[in-house]
Amino acid sequence: GGEKNSSAAGSRPEEEAVLAFGNERFTVPEALFTPTVVGLEQCGIAEAVGESITMLDAQLHSLMFSTIVAVGGNAQIPGFVERLQQDIRQLAPSDFEVCAVAPPQPADQSAWRGGMRLVNSGVLDQYWVTKQEYEEKGHVLCRQKLKEVETCLHVRKGGRSFP
Repeated sequence: GGEKNSSAAGSRPEEEAVLAFGNERFTVPEALFTPTVVGLEQCGIAEAVGESITMLDAQLHSLMFSTIVAVGGNAQIPGFVERLQQDIRQLAPSDFEVCAVAPPQPADQSAWRGGMRLVNSGVLDQYWVTKQEYEEKGHVLCRQKLKEVETCLHVRKGGRSFP
C-alpha cells in the first residue's frame, strides 16, 4: 500500500484550501480574474501580470505590456485573452500599448517565440558579443555582458503599485 498521511484524520495542512464550486462553468474563469468571487483574498491574473512587469527595470515596462503571451489551458477559454488584455489595459500607464495574445502554436514553443520577440525588439542589442570580440577578450567579456543584462533585467524588490 501507499504511505499514510501523518496528519490527524480530518485535518488539513495550512497550505491547502478547499473550495466549493456550484456553477463552475462561469465561476472558474471569473475566479482567475477576481479570486474574491470564490473566497480567495489575492490578486487576479491581470494584477499578477501587471505587478510582475512593474518589478522589472523601467526601460522594459513598455515592451512587456505590449508583448503579453498567454499559454496553457486557461488561454483556450473563450474570451480569456480579450478579458486579460482589457483588465491589464486598465492597470497599465495610458501611454503604453497593451497587447495580449494566445499563440496558435503548441505551448511548448511559446517561450521560444517570446524570447525571439524580446531579441527582435532590440532591447538587448548592446549586449551581444561578436566572434571577433570573443576571440580578443574571451569569456571575461561574456561574463561582463551577462552582468550588464542582469542589471538591465534587474527585478526591483517590491516593484511599483498600480494607482
